[in-house]
Amino acid sequence: MKEADLLVVEGDITEQEVDAIVNPANPTLLGGGGADGAIHRAAGPGLREEYDLSRSDRESSNGAQRRCECRALGGCAPGEAKITGGYHLPARFVIHTVGPIWQGGGEGEDDLLAECYRSSLRLAGERGLASIAFPAISTGAYGFPLERAARIGVGTVLGTLPEVPSVRLVVFVCHGREAAAIYRRVLSGIHRREPPPSGRELVAGEGTPAGTTTADRVGAHLITIESAYGTRIRNFAEVVDRIAVATSDDREILAIATAISTFVAVSPPSPEVEIPGDLLDEVIRRFAGRVREPEG
Repeated sequence: MKEADLLVVEGDITEQEVDAIVNPANPTLLGGGGADGAIHRAAGPGLREEYDLSRSDRESSNGAQRRCECRALGGCAPGEAKITGGYHLPARFVIHTVGPIWQGGGEGEDDLLAECYRSSLRLAGERGLASIAFPAISTGAYGFPLERAARIGVGTVLGTLPEVPSVRLVVFVCHGREAAAIYRRVLSGIHRREPPPSGRELVAGEGTPAGTTTADRVGAHLITIESAYGTRIRNFAEVVDRIAVATSDDREILAIATAISTFVAVSPPSPEVEIPGDLLDEVIRRFAGRVREPEG
């Protein structure tokens, strides 16, 4: 299958002719400043009277689709994503996600920002959408450092795209020439960097033989990360072992691998990177629900 295209454009998120644009919303989903306010203004008042596309009771007792205000979506927690129609926008849908407020980097901001991209892509995949446009989430009034945010955004998108095969185009929409230059530099350095020779072979993924082991599947994700970022994971075998004994569920493995991909994305470019044990403990506990030592 052809890889999805990743593009960087300098422009206005409200003018993108894609299936969905991503709105860096506030938790109320009722509009605000910056890109959030611009999207609400461009979409028109219908966005505040949106059909609740995320609820199971979308139809009233007489079969007519229930019309409710945007506030009926119940707001949105940081890292989550919810979808509405696009109304007067060129995009068919708006995916609303709430980014983190930058507090110095020690309050889980990186993980929350990555989850914004991950949740938005998954929601697009659930709808079968083919194209999506992201702004630089949290880099405006929320103060997230732009280059750090770009690395997290691009890295998380690359790590999540295999999970959403319907998405064939991802556009990073930048406000201003400087932001676009940063995103292009990050995209060029991450997505198109030649991986170092690793001596490892990809043994899992599309067309994987049915007999491959959990360790094979974990290893395949790590090799993909190495290739995407042009680096080697120094403690590759340890990481494989610890993930493989914690879970054999493919979705949990993918979630853990995506968190590792985010860590590598914000690490300084280097021929080698080591995944810290405490980080591994945290992501395994979060996504697999338990941490166990490798069997001896």
